[in-house]
Amino acid sequence: MRDHLISLFDRFHKTLTIRYLIISIALIVTSQIAGIKENLFGISSLVSGLCCLCYSFVHPWKDGRKYALLAWICAGLLTLTFAVICILSWLGFDRSFSEAVIMFGIFLICLPGIIVGILGAVIYD
Repeated sequence: MRDHLISLFDRFHKTLTIRYLIISIALIVTSQIAGIKENLFGISSLVSGLCCLCYSFVHPWKDGRKYALLAWICAGLLTLTFAVICILSWLGFDRSFSEAVIMFGIFLICLPGIIVGILGAVIYD
């Protein structure tokens, strides 16, 4: 893990990492300015910005298997989240979890991870 973080800021990858971070911040800010409530441009800009943010941390990978593993792990987290929600709602504890935390996990972590993982696996394999 430490080697991966160091490789993000070596001589070759440093400019790419900073470019991807700037592009992702610009897309996320644009989506917030445009608004994401019933606005297709805002939603697509937010998802694109989050995918670019996720890719900025994994772009040194040149192996399609790592990207596929990323997609599977994020899909597993998504499945586990839905399973926990279903079990808690069956037991009657549906008021004990926050929808904001669940949406944060699904849309800010799992969805971009799945998209970047699938695209990386297709491109690099």
